[in-house]
Amino acid sequence: MSKDSKQIRRLTVNGRTWAITEVEKQGMTQKIKINDEELSVRILREPTDDQPDLIANVNGKVLIARREEEPDGSDYLIRLSGRLLNVSLDEREQLSRDAGASQIVIGHVVITAPMSGRIVSLKASPNTSVTKGQPLAVLEAMKMENEIAAPKTGIVSEVYVQSGALVKAGDKICLLQ
Repeated sequence: MSKDSKQIRRLTVNGRTWAITEVEKQGMTQKIKINDEELSVRILREPTDDQPDLIANVNGKVLIARREEEPDGSDYLIRLSGRLLNVSLDEREQLSRDAGASQIVIGHVVITAPMSGRIVSLKASPNTSVTKGQPLAVLEAMKMENEIAAPKTGIVSEVYVQSGALVKAGDKICLLQ
């Protein structure tokens, strides 16, 4: 692989897709980029017949994942720290650095709840300008608060929920232009 190219995979979780690029690998630890955020992932235990859980340390946080069903093609049903997720990871494709536009979110984006929970607060309202990574809402799930960030710079054109609303995974939160 040339210096001007990179290996990219597409990770889709409950309908949302991210570009994943492997930056560096050393033994059981690898640095990856998900869109523009770099993560350090260390596999602590691979799944076996006796111990079906995969245990990984991601940026200092331990996550436990278990495959719930046999894969259907490239789709997996995985329980991650108690949450059931439909996960798909496509094959690698090689892109040149100039093709980085595939990692850029273009057009209108409907921001959805990544999990069921309660909207604790809204950080943006209609006609508000936001930057990529800026929190749009805070969702409380399993006694933890999760910020839902803007995947791109844009303008919030619609907000579909109110503070205190109960949402399910996939419910619309807002529309970003």
